[in-house]
Amino acid sequence: MKSNKTKSVMTALVVATMVCTVAMPVKAAEAQWIKENGSWSYKKEDGSKAKGWIKDNGCWYAFDDNGAMRTGWIASNEHWYFMGESGVMQSNAWVEDNGARYFIKGTGVMARDYVKDGYELTSDGKAILLAETNSVVVTDPSAVEGQVIEGNLYVDVTTAKELELKGVTVKGKLVIIGDNQTAGKVTVTDSKIEAISIQTRNAEVMLSGETAVKEIVIEETSAVTPDKNFKGEVGKIEVQSTTKGEIKIEVPAQEVSTRTYASIDIQAPVEHLEVKRDTQVKVNADVKNVVVTESAKDTKVEISKGNTVGTIVADAPVKIEGSGTVNKIEANVNGVQASKDTIIKKVEAGKDVTEKPSVNKPSSSVTGGTTTSISAEQTKFMAIFKDNLSELTSTIMENGAVIDINGNSITADIKDDTMSLAPLGASILMSIIQTHQEYGNLSSVIIRDNQGKTSGELNSAYFDEATVLQLIKDLFNIDRIEDLGNITLMGISENVYSFDFKLSNGELVTYKLKFSTKLLDAAKASLQKKVEEGIKTLRYEALNLGTVHLDQQTINFEFKDAETKISDMKDTKIYLMIYNLLENGVDSFTFNDSGKTVIKMPLYKEQFLKLLANYLGANNTNVAVSELLNKEINVILSYADEAGTKVHVKYDVVVTVDSVESVDNESNNLNKEDLTFELDKADTTIDNVKNAELVEVIDKIWE
Repeated sequence: MKSNKTKSVMTALVVATMVCTVAMPVKAAEAQWIKENGSWSYKKEDGSKAKGWIKDNGCWYAFDDNGAMRTGWIASNEHWYFMGESGVMQSNAWVEDNGARYFIKGTGVMARDYVKDGYELTSDGKAILLAETNSVVVTDPSAVEGQVIEGNLYVDVTTAKELELKGVTVKGKLVIIGDNQTAGKVTVTDSKIEAISIQTRNAEVMLSGETAVKEIVIEETSAVTPDKNFKGEVGKIEVQSTTKGEIKIEVPAQEVSTRTYASIDIQAPVEHLEVKRDTQVKVNADVKNVVVTESAKDTKVEISKGNTVGTIVADAPVKIEGSGTVNKIEANVNGVQASKDTIIKKVEAGKDVTEKPSVNKPSSSVTGGTTTSISAEQTKFMAIFKDNLSELTSTIMENGAVIDINGNSITADIKDDTMSLAPLGASILMSIIQTHQEYGNLSSVIIRDNQGKTSGELNSAYFDEATVLQLIKDLFNIDRIEDLGNITLMGISENVYSFDFKLSNGELVTYKLKFSTKLLDAAKASLQKKVEEGIKTLRYEALNLGTVHLDQQTINFEFKDAETKISDMKDTKIYLMIYNLLENGVDSFTFNDSGKTVIKMPLYKEQFLKLLANYLGANNTNVAVSELLNKEINVILSYADEAGTKVHVKYDVVVTVDSVESVDNESNNLNKEDLTFELDKADTTIDNVKNAELVEVIDKIWE
């Protein structure tokens, strides 16, 4: 970068006002500043000299290994900082050095790949006029849709909370900038990006479609997420944030490295995770390898239930917590600790390591409702069965259900209300066969449900695929195994299935399979809220609409005029309501005409109106809404929430006409002769009139 940085030899001028402009203190609250041989040192309360970083009176200082206060440029944790002549770390300041200008951000870090005051700070930190570069700064990414950006593309989220970048190729970096306060969100769709750099706090970068990114650098607390349509790939994610907080990584990546004070939440599969700085890592997805480097001592890795880390290589002391699984720990130093709740299958220690974590085995199990001790054979069997079942249900976890194996309990949280039993059933059956082959000491299996149905005993001598399939056909009373596809998980969600495994030594291991609809219920509630919000946006006055209200899954439309045409719906925002729902999770609207009328994207206004007219059996949009009266109308909304849970909810549509406004034509066109009649008595009231036709006419007038 600059050859004289590490020597701290320069003539530098701080242009901007210092955040901490203080005279060198003689004494601090619990420590003392001393000057020896022309250098300042910070003597701590215990008498030792401070080394590294300290904060005193709100200002940051840095000291070398001998305790001498440092000034000028210093490198720390792969970032550059500038310390003034007083030793105070600069922030929000311009610095001039050897004819070049540099900007120091609010965190004290020298800015790189950044824009400030009409300048671009290059990857070397030097400021050059933005107008002389190939880089572009936008607040509205639609201005560069479909373009190729030769330099960096800076997207400012300060004034807009949600932005979308579509079909863009960025040969430099896509840099997200802002005011560190606005919770901006940038969706990157079908784009090819060399690298993404997130340089503002609280930001979210969502990847969509065929977007491909070689590298993502996270410099502030933020989140990287995929939407349900993301089919691209991410090579490497590097977390460099110098501020505390939480950073969420929800996209699968080949490699993740961290050198940050922030906590990391891994929510998508990662091949390789390297921890270079002491931090807290939450593992909420499977990670193949984790390496804790020497500089990351006191790191904590928390593995959530149901997730597995293949190997943890510990070159520094680390705490391993959570109720997940670690297949192997390589402890190369003392101080590697694992909680009693974490399943540790194998531990290897370096030659000089005297303290290492133990292999952890589950201490108890629930069998037949009773807590019993687990033997070595039971533990061995359960580990093999869990590994097989976890592997074989991996596709189910992404599509139709989230499978959680906790001890002897298997929970399938349904994610698709149309998901058939076949994939899950096949996974369980193949798990039984593979476990029998790997374990070798399985005597028999019996499967039963809470309705009293049983598969009968499957003896180990006949543990082949054909026999297992017959066992399942008997349990579900089907003739062909293909008929499992006609049984949905929702259709059997009330059932509980028990798997009784009898080992060769006579011991029994029982698993219970239960279904949960929590994810489905949450998705339905989300859809209901979106429909309610959509109805509130309708313009009633544009279509003679009296009221529209939602009663659970019934939408009531009350028109003021029965002769309102379908074509009149143009200005009511009904089309916009449908369009917004399709943009926000609804995949399609399917009407009750045997699937002939289906509304989905792409959708245009005239097309939408014609679909409604065709549903009514009309050739054009001049058909009146009176055709909808007394018509049974229902529509199924196919919806997927942000978590990917899919539901199909039927809404009934009821159309009525306000009787006050829709007096029929006969009463509206009464002739004078129709109103001529004589009364026998002057005091006769309307109530005394017996003529039924007259009463009907007068009632209509009265109304």
